[in-house]
Amino acid sequence: MHQKINPLLEVLTIFELHLKIIKKLNWLFVKSFIGPFIGTFFIALFLLLMQTIWKYLGDLVGKGLELSVIFEFIFYFAIHLIPMALPLAILLSSIMVFGNLAERYELVAIKSAGVSLLRAMRPMLVICILLAVGAFFTANNLIPKANLSWGALLYDVTQKKPAMNIVDNVFFKDIEGYQIRVGKKHDDNQTIEDIIIYVDDRKGGNNNILLAKRGKMIITDDKQFMTLHLEEGQRYQELVDDPNYKETMPHNTMKFATYDLTINLSELAFNRTEKERFSEDHRMMNITQLQKRVDSLDRYIAKKRTGLYKYLEPYFYLVKDTIDISDTAVQARFDYLIASKNKKNSKTIKLEYADVEKSSSDSPRFPKPKKIEDREKVTINSILSKEDVITRALQNVNNAKRISMNNVDDTFIQKEMRAKYLVEWHRKFTLAVSCILLFFIGAPLGAIIKKGGFGLPLVISILLFILYYVLSIFGEKLVKQGVLPAFTGMWLSLFILFPLAIFLTYKASRDSQLFNAEAYKKALTTFTPKWLKRSFNKK
Repeated sequence: MHQKINPLLEVLTIFELHLKIIKKLNWLFVKSFIGPFIGTFFIALFLLLMQTIWKYLGDLVGKGLELSVIFEFIFYFAIHLIPMALPLAILLSSIMVFGNLAERYELVAIKSAGVSLLRAMRPMLVICILLAVGAFFTANNLIPKANLSWGALLYDVTQKKPAMNIVDNVFFKDIEGYQIRVGKKHDDNQTIEDIIIYVDDRKGGNNNILLAKRGKMIITDDKQFMTLHLEEGQRYQELVDDPNYKETMPHNTMKFATYDLTINLSELAFNRTEKERFSEDHRMMNITQLQKRVDSLDRYIAKKRTGLYKYLEPYFYLVKDTIDISDTAVQARFDYLIASKNKKNSKTIKLEYADVEKSSSDSPRFPKPKKIEDREKVTINSILSKEDVITRALQNVNNAKRISMNNVDDTFIQKEMRAKYLVEWHRKFTLAVSCILLFFIGAPLGAIIKKGGFGLPLVISILLFILYYVLSIFGEKLVKQGVLPAFTGMWLSLFILFPLAIFLTYKASRDSQLFNAEAYKKALTTFTPKWLKRSFNKK
């Protein structure tokens, strides 16, 4: 007798088998993605590092820096380049992985088993989301600290003087107060011949000159001091602080068999600067610090604008006719004019002012006159001459212009700084989102072109990354110039690439022949008119 199979058990068995297959597929995609991603990330980071480190090569070479300092400089600078290397690595590795799967027809087999392209992308999408979260925390926490350390180190490196490197027949002038020239330096880097040393003991010139036939340079182990042991030479010293070279002045000449000159080399040493000195730079801040700076600048700009309005308000008090103004306004304006007039004219003004006030002594101050003729007694022309009015008006205009221009310049500088803070604030979020968006461009593109390796995928990924980078720089420039708001400018590249990601994902899920030349040729033949086909066939 045949044993009956429980339908529920059969369904559970099939479901369990399906889960095992999906689990193996997920693990296959994860293994296929992690290896190329790590490789492309470090390759991209290395290439970007080699491309940009040349700008600082002149600051590193010839200064006697220790290897630890050079490696520290490169390490911090490499962290600074992560926002460029990470999106490029995700784009390139996703194109390579899906290109390899499509080229070996593994992707076709997966789709025939009922697994869609979006379902196949899910394991790598989870990894990209984790990378995006890590990119955000890296941009918000790690990169600002690395930029702070790198900025302080770069300043120290650029400020350091070149190492003690004396060349034959060339004056070495990097030690303050000394100019050293040797005719010949032996291979042991100690024995020297034909020595000339100018010693500056005072302002205005060299008052001490040492000449010697030979000698030795001895540098202490801590490289803080150098002793020049000179043999068979002379020393010439001027005894006047400000000598007149047209006349004979007192001087001292001394011949010596041996002479030891100790020089302090501490100014050639590598000195470290406090990092907090550079902490106010926008590249050294996290989003909390950037938001505080933006809020404080907003309050400062609003305060400057309000202060300017209050300052300029008296300059724009214009009176067209004394008939149209109130008595209070007349009184306020006259008080201002009387206070600013010189003593010579103030007596006349007070007399006329007293005549007006006397005519209404029993009524409130400055009552409304009953006749227009009474108003005409208190016009500006009766107080100041025409030339004085024009001069005062020009002074007011110049003062208002000067204050306005100073305020505008200051506000413009603050707005530029505010734009830099906002650019850096949005950059931390755009880096995370770009990791996911470029994956949705690279994975479908790899499935469409059906090519793996470092050939065509590398070319396409570099072109797409250049497009993304150019759009990002373009939007950032527009924000800093005040053309676009910070949100629009910093997210411009992602807004433009988002439709491309949707289009490529849709085409890849439909197995579109987007890069198949034969498909375009066939479509062109279909829509070509018959008379045009016949003309080509005759030829």
